Amino acid sequence: MTVTISLPSETEARLREQAAASGKDLSALIREAIEEKLAASGNTVAADCQSAEDFDKILDEFFAANPERLGALPADFSRADIYADHD
Repeated sequence: MTVTISLPSETEARLREQAAASGKDLSALIREAIEEKLAASGNTVAADCQSAEDFDKILDEFFAANPERLGALPADFSRADIYADHD
């Protein structure tokens, strides 16, 4: 997919400087910045997930980096707690 955006010249200059300093081309730097922004917002799809183990690893890494996103479950949490309102 190709996207065209207009940037102020000073923003472009800063991007070019950062790309050069990191040894990346401008497209790679911008793509990484967008991916990081999406990851930080929690709206990512696990494109690199090839197996159940990969998926578990991605989830473990996400929750380790974002403990506030999901509170801890009680130690005695059980299936019955999920269905407590179903008699």
